[in-house]
Amino acid sequence: METSRHSETCQIKQVNSNKIVEAVVHEFKEQSKLVVVLNKSVKLNMVWNGRVYEGKMAGMDFTSSGPKILKYTTGTRG
Repeated sequence: METSRHSETCQIKQVNSNKIVEAVVHEFKEQSKLVVVLNKSVKLNMVWNGRVYEGKMAGMDFTSSGPKILKYTTGTRG
């Protein structure tokens, strides 16, 4: 059985200034959506565009490659 987990944080890039910040992953569905919390107070919803996750807030564009995903296989012993 294959199981996957993701890291609790990821990097978010503010497109106009190229500033990169660390954000806490609130909700994540691989290649679908990513919801992060910035500065413990701002929630940012992002959607998958086929390459990266994109989101907009307060007139600014943000992108992220998402959290690191760890996949591992478990088996039964008998």
